[in-house]
Amino acid sequence: MPNRRSFLKSALGAAFLAEGPQALRAYPQAQSHLGKVKITAVKTASVMIKYPAHLVKIETDSGVYGIGEAYNRHGILDHIRGLEDLLLGEDPLQVDYLAVKMAEAQLGHGSWTGSLAGAIGGIETALWDLAGKILGVPVYMLLGGRFRDKIMIYHDTGSPKTPDPAAWVAEAEKSLDYGFVATKFDMDWEGRGMTMAGQPYRYRQELWNRAITTVEMEQWRNILVAVRKRLGEHYPLGIDLHFNYNYADALKFSYMVEDLNLWFIEDPIPPQNADAMARFTQECKVPTCTGENLYTRHSFRPFIEKQAADIIQPDPQKSGGLLETKRIADWADQYYITFACHNMCTPVGTVANAHVCASIRSFVALESDSVELEHWDDLILREKPFYRDGYYVLDDKPGLGIELNEEVCRRHLAEGSTYFGS
Repeated sequence: MPNRRSFLKSALGAAFLAEGPQALRAYPQAQSHLGKVKITAVKTASVMIKYPAHLVKIETDSGVYGIGEAYNRHGILDHIRGLEDLLLGEDPLQVDYLAVKMAEAQLGHGSWTGSLAGAIGGIETALWDLAGKILGVPVYMLLGGRFRDKIMIYHDTGSPKTPDPAAWVAEAEKSLDYGFVATKFDMDWEGRGMTMAGQPYRYRQELWNRAITTVEMEQWRNILVAVRKRLGEHYPLGIDLHFNYNYADALKFSYMVEDLNLWFIEDPIPPQNADAMARFTQECKVPTCTGENLYTRHSFRPFIEKQAADIIQPDPQKSGGLLETKRIADWADQYYITFACHNMCTPVGTVANAHVCASIRSFVALESDSVELEHWDDLILREKPFYRDGYYVLDDKPGLGIELNEEVCRRHLAEGSTYFGS
């Protein structure tokens, strides 16, 4: 009669034969390493892309380490430093337990519904990388396996500071030159940043009443008509209104562009009211998208249950990490809501997000940001282009399968940052 170990080995072999050898390695590796490796330090390094991007490194007593990326906002580094004591001496294979431990320890400070989730997400990603390296399997296998081996990327373009359609068509040309097969434009080129900087608007009335003038609506439509003509009728073309506008005006504009076969309209109204967003989604003929300003499944719950968007778009670095993102996406899939992935990362976070996107059935596209920076894709060691023909192609290397390019990272450190303490 077979013992438990031989039974499990044969069961794993039958279940995962089609996935290749990496899954078969995980069980014996877990038996031999569980409880044997301990966390000794949590360190950070901030590198400049369009903003300081916060990388996380988790070191162990075995010499193996994991790399992740946290949310890129003020205060995140202090949060990470404050969480380190909760991890020291712990087994890095206990990823979900450690993520919950961190969140519960900081419950009174908004760990489930605030910016602390962005710090926990960076640490959690590094733990997955570390666990994958220890077990000899890719992160996507630890998240349940992959539905796809390449991830479609959509290009988040620049927003020319002009209503001239020719400038926006030139931006679309850049997307094509990069090889992207899907694109998103930020239409709010006269945005809230102008008010904060004390700059006058040319066409917008003001920030506070959230109005869109009829002049702006006509300008935006003319821009999108020109861009659609250049990209072609079936090229996926999304637009982002950055939660800037009131319900009536945003809906009126959506009616004006119904004929342009837009892929989605993202955050047409502020993100706090799931009832208002659900009503907008019901009345809008263009598919709607939201999620980048929501934290963990707790903030997403009313938006999913009220079916307040056609596409749900969490940011893994903000929403609590890779497993939390998968939970959100799988929950939304019960309502047949599609999943796209918001992404404002270096290649570290982008690759991590690609792993979770591979594991999510309802995934359609991963955002690309900062790719126009010359050093962006050189922040990790690579032998080939980072994106190929508009896709990121996964491999079966352990963990995230990447290593940092120390020379390039050091050259682009944010002011005041060290390279993981050295």
